Amino acid sequence: MNERELPLNALRAFAIAAQSPSLEIAARKLGVTHGAVSKQIASLEAWLGQSLFGRQGRSLQLTPYGKILADKVTESIRQIGAACDYVRRDRSRKVISVEAPATFAMYFLLPRIKKFETQNPKLSVWIATRLTGQTPDFAQNDVVISRGQFPKVATRVGTAKFLFEEKLTPVSAYSLLKEAPIRKPADLRKHKPIASSSRPGEWEAWFERAGLGNPLIEGGHRFDHLNVALHAVRDGLGSTIAPRQLFGDMINQYHLRCPLPDIFYPGASYFAYSAFQPETAESQIFISWLQSECRTSDGDNIGSHIPLNAV
Repeated sequence: MNERELPLNALRAFAIAAQSPSLEIAARKLGVTHGAVSKQIASLEAWLGQSLFGRQGRSLQLTPYGKILADKVTESIRQIGAACDYVRRDRSRKVISVEAPATFAMYFLLPRIKKFETQNPKLSVWIATRLTGQTPDFAQNDVVISRGQFPKVATRVGTAKFLFEEKLTPVSAYSLLKEAPIRKPADLRKHKPIASSSRPGEWEAWFERAGLGNPLIEGGHRFDHLNVALHAVRDGLGSTIAPRQLFGDMINQYHLRCPLPDIFYPGASYFAYSAFQPETAESQIFISWLQSECRTSDGDNIGSHIPLNAV
């Protein structure tokens, strides 16, 4: 059905009439004449090809089809009213819609959003995620975050704002580190390697950086994306390679840590784009705050002095 064909005025009149003992009372609620309500309902019945009301004495009774339609339309009107009330109550707050890679959104952005909104009480942040290979949606978002710079963006999009360069290092669950502590790079051979297809060769590159050569890595789990691999790490199934900045000095609600944070190799850089040029004031505030959070998370000593008995 084409939504443009929906007789919305007639449906509203019908919903009020269905809750009223008579058309006269429904007309008073709607602020129109009895004849206007009758005409709206007659036109709705003609459009549907079904009778919605039957008379019983001087009162109207809903037909079986009328009851079905009344329930659905009344509930829909309530939901529309509730949505309008929410928007009107929240009109003093402006929403910033942010699209980000799924792993960055889950492990960096989401744990910090309350902090941003507390510091900026008139702004709210809504987050959408994007997987590797998906096209960024500049049309539906105010800010788009990328891993690596986009090769070409629309001319109306703002310039790329640097956030951080990945410091890739092993990440493990607290529970696994209790069972198999990591004090030197070779100890990681006691953990099953968990890899992601979207980031090939990261284990080999880290072992090379750690001075262990390029050992043959056998077995272990392999997932399509890093955010899925990190779920397996959280379950204590092994360790993976991930950006150190995602598991830094903040309270780590996922119980993950970097056992050897000072041994890392550089990965891709993250950037933030304003979806509009010139940038809106709200986007500027958010991107500046995000850059500050990234600088804090990128400190050289993050996580490097956490004793194992603290996990």
